[in-house]
Amino acid sequence: PRRRETNHREVSSERQSPKRPRASPRSSNAPGLREAATSPGANEMMAATHAKHVVRPAATSLGGRRPAARGAVARRTPSTRQTTSACRVRAAPPDGAAPETESSTEPRRASGGTFDEADASSMDARARDATKQNVPFRTEFASSVLADRPKKEESRAAQYMRELISRQVKSNQLSRAGSLADSAVLRRKGRLKEQDPFIEFIVDLFKTHETDEALAKTERWVADALSLPVSKRRFSNIYRQVPKLGFIFHPLPLSKALAEYDEFCALTKRRYVRPNFAEVRHIINIAQVHASAKDVKLVTFDADGTLYADGKHFEEDNQMIDKIQQLMEIGVHVAIVTAAGYPDDAKRFENRLRGLLDAFEANQLTEEVRRRFHVMGGECNYLLEVNDKFELEFIDCDVWRDGDPETRSLYWYAQPENKKKVETFLDRAQAFLTDEAEHLELDVDVMRKEYAVGVLPRTGTVYENLEELSIGAMIELSDAEVPYCAFNGGNEVFVG
Repeated sequence: PRRRETNHREVSSERQSPKRPRASPRSSNAPGLREAATSPGANEMMAATHAKHVVRPAATSLGGRRPAARGAVARRTPSTRQTTSACRVRAAPPDGAAPETESSTEPRRASGGTFDEADASSMDARARDATKQNVPFRTEFASSVLADRPKKEESRAAQYMRELISRQVKSNQLSRAGSLADSAVLRRKGRLKEQDPFIEFIVDLFKTHETDEALAKTERWVADALSLPVSKRRFSNIYRQVPKLGFIFHPLPLSKALAEYDEFCALTKRRYVRPNFAEVRHIINIAQVHASAKDVKLVTFDADGTLYADGKHFEEDNQMIDKIQQLMEIGVHVAIVTAAGYPDDAKRFENRLRGLLDAFEANQLTEEVRRRFHVMGGECNYLLEVNDKFELEFIDCDVWRDGDPETRSLYWYAQPENKKKVETFLDRAQAFLTDEAEHLELDVDVMRKEYAVGVLPRTGTVYENLEELSIGAMIELSDAEVPYCAFNGGNEVFVG
């Protein structure tokens, strides 16, 4: 009991005794600092302490500046918030010497610990190496840290997207980060190219679901619809929510596609920016490739605005040349489907595809491989293939269209007995296009073909006016007897 009482009294006395004011390292008038400065050997002691703890990298050739060490606190004016109060005592300068202005703040690790002597020697070695290479030490150190990180193998889809964005930024000389929603990436051709009820439905889901949840649900709903007979699919969940959804041929692995796309765009890590129409479109395209890659036998491409720019030609440096040849060599048929129609004039088709045909000839593709290339022109009314001279030639309609009963039934309007119906339809389409062009105050020329009619503005106009013509034609002619389509070609509008 006495021992406890004694200890209690000692503790109480300590609590009640006034504390000695702590010396401020910033004021030379503080008692503690004044005593240390006047004691014998104080200058030598503080100089040794400073040399032990302060890292001083070798000066570089960059204007004689000292590169900043990792973790060191940069010098700042007294008015800045970041000024640290953890400065060590510096030795007083000799008489007549200019006082040092370099901060002696003890460098700290990013994790919060302080550097020791081993760290200082390592930092000095890195700084010397950076000085020899005339590279700032901070940059050299940061690059070494990034190089030490293990690199995750990127999927082919992410690699493609990264290369696609990089090419578009360079070719269009963008002064900002590229976006997959850029018109150059999407090859936009107006509002008609950005109307898809299925994509818009998924985009709306992001308002109430996380990105991965929305795509996982959509994938499950598509699979549920495919499990039903074709006659009952319209009663499935996805078709009731998206009544305009077209025919679905196979499941869509949207979650797998998202995982690959996420490597590049980090969609699932975003908090404030939801995936947009363009990004969902890319994810669906990746899922489509995964779903059909194993069994695909035919790949079709649009020409203008897809393989090459509107009104241009297939140049010899087009990056799609190698891709098309690779598909043909592994047994996949490739067809270029274009609205351009030049009846009995194969040379005009050849001129549009000259770069591709020249590549076929340069590589001397065999007849077996050449037969896997097709051109469908005039809204699928003309078929052309490559002959032994690597030229395009028309295939007779009796061979590809009328020889098979099923195909012949699809082209019933092209039979001689229905020619009058086609002419009547084209007359009606021409009347609408000319009247609507006059309403929009457009001066146009009319071009009439075997299965199509179009208007070409004589003077400059805006793209939206051409879009108005094409959409109006689709609506006005919706009760026609013959199958047709109306499209905006960028410089003209055709119905065929």
